[in-house]
Amino acid sequence: MTTYNDQGAPSGPRQARAVRPRLTPAHRRALLGGAKDPLGLLPKPVNLRTAVSLAGGGYVGLDQSRDILRGRAATREMLDVWGGALTEDGWARAREEGAGPYRIVIVGCGKAKQDRRVTAGMLYTGGFHWACRYTGMELLHGGGRLYILSAAHGLLDLHTEIDPYDLTVGDPGSVSPDLVRAQALERGLEHAEVTVLAGSRYVDLARAAWPDLEAPLAGARGIGEMQQRLGHLRRETHHRNLEGNW
Repeated sequence: MTTYNDQGAPSGPRQARAVRPRLTPAHRRALLGGAKDPLGLLPKPVNLRTAVSLAGGGYVGLDQSRDILRGRAATREMLDVWGGALTEDGWARAREEGAGPYRIVIVGCGKAKQDRRVTAGMLYTGGFHWACRYTGMELLHGGGRLYILSAAHGLLDLHTEIDPYDLTVGDPGSVSPDLVRAQALERGLEHAEVTVLAGSRYVDLARAAWPDLEAPLAGARGIGEMQQRLGHLRRETHHRNLEGNW
């Protein structure tokens, strides 16, 4: 069908309105599950047929945080080997279906450490570090991911193996704000909702990547007040999570 402009001249064929793919319950569960992951990775229980169908609708592609997958088409074979990750359209549709923005919690590293090479999740042994970790797990009850902000390595997931080190933020040789910003971009985390449970130097370092982050411990006068705030936040969040399960 031809349409006409204000002067009566033909303006070309009318563009057909794009038809949005209809979601099955399995599609919706997969999208909402992917939206709980900071990289948009589909949960492992999502079957290949569902992933391929979502890819056909433009909602799922390959994990672009992996160099080896950048620019590759999300074919059935590639999805079978690598799994799927939400595209920008997938993120948008997931939020329309009720998913909120993905969340991450960042805790600072600590001086007390094990004396051997282990995963980042096992390296730090200090009480304050673990108080932050426990509080972070409560905050992420509905989904998301916890990272450690290391003075030596920057952003660490809990499964990365590292050696002990003796650095704190601000020391010569410690990580820079530019490095943390680059790591956030590399991991696709720049649009995450971020909460930092750490002291002011770690909060300032993280703000390079997330200017609007939440910092519940900001302004606390010493470790004692930070511990009190963590305890209050942990109890408050725990009660809210319990109420949400009813």
